[in-house]
Amino acid sequence: MKKTIFLLLLFAFPFIAGLLQAGDASVKIVVNASNPVSAMKKSQISNLFLKKATAWDSGHKALPVDQSESSSVRKTFSEEIHGKAVHTIVIYWQKQIFSGRDVPPVEKESDREVLAYVRENADAIGYVSEGAADRKS
Repeated sequence: MKKTIFLLLLFAFPFIAGLLQAGDASVKIVVNASNPVSAMKKSQISNLFLKKATAWDSGHKALPVDQSESSSVRKTFSEEIHGKAVHTIVIYWQKQIFSGRDVPPVEKESDREVLAYVRENADAIGYVSEGAADRKS
């Protein structure tokens, strides 16, 4: 069953976020406040992060931002959005790089860095751990 992730406007920060519950962990999908997206399916999010889709409905180039390979939030995101383990996604990107097709999304080390990147880039999409978007950075 395809699930839709609803994105909620957060007034304290210049981006919008949706909450994805994943067992004991939760992930918020975040986009810049200027992005008119209000809801996305998991498959749409996955396609943006795997660069199978490269643009928003507006035609602007999407700028996905990933977290470090070892982060628990990336593990949750990979399993819940892609339906695959992080190492499987890493292998996917190695194949893309070596075949000359594409490069992986920008990678940041922390929720704070992802939030800063999304604030600074109107077409960015990222994910952070639950509560990260609610804390003042």
